[in-house]
Amino acid sequence: MISTLKKKSIQKVYDKLVVKKENIPHKETKVKSVAILLDNEALVNVVIANLTNIFPFQKTDIRVLVCKEYSKKEEPSPEFFTEKDFGFKASLKSDNLKNFVKNEYDLFINYTKTSNLLTNMVTLLSQADFKAGFAEIDDRLYDIVVSDVNFNEAVLNQELKKYLTILNKI
Repeated sequence: MISTLKKKSIQKVYDKLVVKKENIPHKETKVKSVAILLDNEALVNVVIANLTNIFPFQKTDIRVLVCKEYSKKEEPSPEFFTEKDFGFKASLKSDNLKNFVKNEYDLFINYTKTSNLLTNMVTLLSQADFKAGFAEIDDRLYDIVVSDVNFNEAVLNQELKKYLTILNKI
């Protein structure tokens, strides 16, 4: 579990950055690269399959990052991040996490079902052009917010497709 002092440090940075978040004009280009943030590693293949069926994305255009509990037994993987990848004042320790956040994706989708300081911080720091997620997490993080009490990925995908089509992004 994340230490209380470290958590307060990250929360303080998060609170400052979310208020300062700039409304940068979006690019007029079509969506080609997609970043996915999950909190359940069992959903990775399901989400990728759904996205490639619903949207005109290729599997190679989709990058997935999963937040999970830290375990000493597991090797670090580019697909996962834990609380150990964050330092004080929300500094990023992991190169994989730094690259994920710095990469300018056309679309960032946060499928997390519970509000989590670490996933919210990754969403906030992401350089993606468009960000989408569930309304119950933190509305200030996203450009497209979908409200669904069951946090159903299919509903998020359906609404996202509708709005991206209206915005001529797909």
